[in-house]
Amino acid sequence: MINVLYRYTSYLFFLYVFIISFPAYGQDQAETLINDEMCYACHQLDSASIGPSWQAIAARHAERRDQVMQVLAGKIIRGGGGNWGVVPMVPNQRVSDEQALLMMQWILEQAPR
Repeated sequence: MINVLYRYTSYLFFLYVFIISFPAYGQDQAETLINDEMCYACHQLDSASIGPSWQAIAARHAERRDQVMQVLAGKIIRGGGGNWGVVPMVPNQRVSDEQALLMMQWILEQAPR
């Protein structure tokens, strides 16, 4: 009986560790994608450069975050312009839909505190 409880507890612990580490893995993966795709060439965390800062994007869309996630992820892939000034965002066609959503989720979590 104790053996069964020990095994059950071990499985639950493993499952718990896996579940709580999954969001962190997604964040690390998003940051890696953002670095690999050279997004920092135009965007910074807290200051505007060629494009708006991550914090400005997150602040603008904070109240409608779930509604704009797909639209903004599409802009990562296809590019866009006219929302933050005259400089258009270049398309990133090497980024998949799933990767763009992961990147956008990370960006929208950067709202200033």
